[in-house]
Amino acid sequence: MKTDNETGVVLIDRQGAPSVLTYTTTNVSEPKGNELLIEHKAISLNFVDVLFRNGSFPLNTFPATIGVEAAGVVKTIGDNVTNFTVGDRIAYFFSLGAYAERRLISANDLIKLPEDVSFDQAASILAKGLTARMLIKQAYLVKSGDVILVHAAAGGVGSLVSRWAKALGATVIGTVGHTSKKAVAISQGIDYVVALDTEDLESIVRSVTHNQGVQAVYDGVGKATFGRSVKLTKRGGSIILYGTASGEPEINAIDLKAREVNLTRPSLGDYLPNKNSVELATSELFQALRNGVLGEIKPTIYPLAQAAQAHQDLELGQTTGSIIFHV
Repeated sequence: MKTDNETGVVLIDRQGAPSVLTYTTTNVSEPKGNELLIEHKAISLNFVDVLFRNGSFPLNTFPATIGVEAAGVVKTIGDNVTNFTVGDRIAYFFSLGAYAERRLISANDLIKLPEDVSFDQAASILAKGLTARMLIKQAYLVKSGDVILVHAAAGGVGSLVSRWAKALGATVIGTVGHTSKKAVAISQGIDYVVALDTEDLESIVRSVTHNQGVQAVYDGVGKATFGRSVKLTKRGGSIILYGTASGEPEINAIDLKAREVNLTRPSLGDYLPNKNSVELATSELFQALRNGVLGEIKPTIYPLAQAAQAHQDLELGQTTGSIIFHV
């Protein structure tokens, strides 16, 4: 049995394969200053967690706790905290250290969670949904009548981009890496779903767009898809490269310029520079959830103690949609 100052936590003592993730217990201090002690109810697994774990993103000290997104309840507040009280329902979308039952966190990193948004929903869509909103409303403004290409359309961000773009009046061509994921993408209401392991993406895009190419490509895959993304973008169109799950692609700037293709590599933080922008974005996201734009949120759930297994399943492409941990 854990004592009052102990918490379950997933630690890594080095960066590497999923096996470096170890579930254990550690002590957590009382909050000071602008800190709060929060108790997690749902914790998200994002691909950025893999990058922190495998060494793509550096970590300065070990042992370390990864994870950047979760939802829960305020347990204790520091002396300088004025905008939160004990018992508040909260969530956050980028604060390293989420793989824990309880943690200390800065009040600046938190948002208050509306009563009609569950902990599971918040942990499933906050970072992914804010990313999707940025992609379709800021990085490239999707317009009614656009034809867009969304890679990894069965994934967490890809599925939300697809659904939201459809709601804005776009025609969506979505790709999945394997035929086994095609039904999941089709269930999102995507107009055309292409399984890259068995179908010819280029011929389908040429047919749908009458050889014009798409107005925009949303590519979170990178190396495995970027070359095709360039070929299938119409002259003057846009490629939004927001992730590199398959590795960093080779980018031929001369080719892009010759075809007048605009390449954007957006970062969510650049589009949410202050508290007001975060509040506006989260308000729009939760309204889209209420309106059914994002569909039914049904995450895959693992116990936090099985974080290593969840990472392995994600990297092997055996998951679809959002993944969360319960503590």
